[in-house]
Amino acid sequence: MNKLYASLCERFGLNAYVAGNYKKAEQWFRKLEQSEPTSIRVLRNLGVILLAEGRAEEAERYFLKEEKLYGASFYRHSALADLAYATGKRKEAARRYRMALKEPECAEGGSAHHMRGLMEKRLAICEDEKRYVDTRRAMELFRQAEALREEGAHQKAIDTFLESFALDETNWPALNNAASIYMNVLKLPAEAEPLFSQAFELSHSIQVARNVELCRQAIGRAQKKK
Repeated sequence: MNKLYASLCERFGLNAYVAGNYKKAEQWFRKLEQSEPTSIRVLRNLGVILLAEGRAEEAERYFLKEEKLYGASFYRHSALADLAYATGKRKEAARRYRMALKEPECAEGGSAHHMRGLMEKRLAICEDEKRYVDTRRAMELFRQAEALREEGAHQKAIDTFLESFALDETNWPALNNAASIYMNVLKLPAEAEPLFSQAFELSHSIQVARNVELCRQAIGRAQKKK
């Protein structure tokens, strides 16, 4: 694979991920994987994409392979912490969050300082067994909300996503998903905007940032029509 095509695969894959099309994102990075199976950009991005798709065991294999090949780092600790948090491994999640928070990238002025707040919240939850139990119920509600969304029960899905968030204040995907229904299905961008904004404050996700921008554009267009 030549360098230009490899760069295109990476760019198209990242664009698909930001747009929430995880299947297409995976397809592009699988193409890249054929020529550079052990590169950081392949291992890390496939891990992130697979985790977003709910394929935690596969994601973990990619993250651990990256760590084995390239050593410990902030991004490897944080990725494995998020994975452990999502899959019920409370003590491992806490251990990884502590290690990530000690890395220079997470210090004030560091490239990942914006992620510190979310990780500190999750570490505090992991250190409190009762609060962590609530996150397991939050995950169950999140899956129920996804099923309701697929069934077309849109308002019930929104309510269930928000109930999930109420049990886990770090569960920003629940806010993002509820807002996406408001904006894309119910065509109520004004209802979606505060939820997208809250999700972005927590996550600083490029995917959520895009949603905030699209939502505000939709609100602007609606105001011009009045």
